[in-house]
Amino acid sequence: MVSSRCISIGSFAKTGGSALQLTAIRTIAALTAIVLSSIGCSRAGGAELRVPDGTPIVLISVDTLRSDRLPAYGYGGVKTPAIDRLRRDGILFERAYTHIPLTLPAHTSLLTGLLPPTHGVRDNLGYRVDPATTPLLQQTLKEAGYATGAGVSALVLQRSTGIATGFDFFQDDIEFKTTDVGIQSLQRPGAETLNVVRPWLRSVTDRPFFLFFHIFEPHSPYEPPPEHASRYPSPYDGEVAAADEVVGNLLDELRSLGVYEKAMIVFLSDHGEGLGDHGEDAHGLFLYRSTLQVPLIIKLPRGQRAGQTADYPVQLIDVYPTLVSALGLPIREDLRGTPLLAQPRPEPRDNPIYAETFFPRLHFGWSDLAALDRRPPPLHRRAPAGALRPPAGSRRNDQSDWPGARTGD
Repeated sequence: MVSSRCISIGSFAKTGGSALQLTAIRTIAALTAIVLSSIGCSRAGGAELRVPDGTPIVLISVDTLRSDRLPAYGYGGVKTPAIDRLRRDGILFERAYTHIPLTLPAHTSLLTGLLPPTHGVRDNLGYRVDPATTPLLQQTLKEAGYATGAGVSALVLQRSTGIATGFDFFQDDIEFKTTDVGIQSLQRPGAETLNVVRPWLRSVTDRPFFLFFHIFEPHSPYEPPPEHASRYPSPYDGEVAAADEVVGNLLDELRSLGVYEKAMIVFLSDHGEGLGDHGEDAHGLFLYRSTLQVPLIIKLPRGQRAGQTADYPVQLIDVYPTLVSALGLPIREDLRGTPLLAQPRPEPRDNPIYAETFFPRLHFGWSDLAALDRRPPPLHRRAPAGALRPPAGSRRNDQSDWPGARTGD
């Protein structure tokens, strides 16, 4: 059954929820059952790559970054020298996907290794991570002797969400202020986040450490610094360039501290951005590649597998087991992801990609959506027949931009 800390099947029945809304929940539950029944055996039989004990772990999340707006993925409209260099030093995953195109739920999946129906966080607002039932990556690494620190750049990742549990150091000083863009877009520049993280980082280089570093560029509103705004006609591209500059400064800091070469660095995004595709400017309403496909690069210590490319589909819940298995730590039985460095890779049908969004229902009363990529067969994206839909003026959610996709019944 789908777990949700805000809305459950029982609460809908008691408060007069419609049959269509109940059908929507049951549809999500059915897809989730398929995923959970398929994905559990996907770790069996793989030979996993190991890194030295105590390897520094750096997890970099650039919010709202489409993979197809990076030169590393073939885009020519912006220059990102820092990310390009990291790509040369690491493994690029061509087809990486998030589970939900919203910041808090996506990062919850990333740091718990669990799908949204399991960890229960379905939106940026009104939900809280429960570390008692969904242990976080930083807790696992702390128990293994790691110093754990984080800097975040968005109000929706503040410590009150529960996501800070297990961090020795967690910096989330973001000014709360009235704004035209809404609370979900409240942020601080990534450069400021890096500045407040530097002292902690410099204090732990003589021991194993885990750094989670999150920046909000290129999330809307797109307001790149003047030097990037003047260079790129697209404000989004200007923000991507600004994000690359921050990432480059962090990587330079790691080099100056003598830890870059021996570190395991994971670079990714929590979700993409619509940018007008399918009538969606931002993210959260629909389930398309524009908002679900994300960049993912993993740099291993001492240049192992540098420059390689992986073309099989992977997902954010794979990051947690990838890191703990590389360190030789036990993988919890409830984790549904697959260590990405294991060989051979599981068959696609054993590692289905699941995504959902409750944003349309929670904010507009439309249908929630779910997607399942279990190739073969091709992607199924479902909403209940006759369910509440966006207004007639909205562009149709026609599935056409996910290769091999077809609409579910």
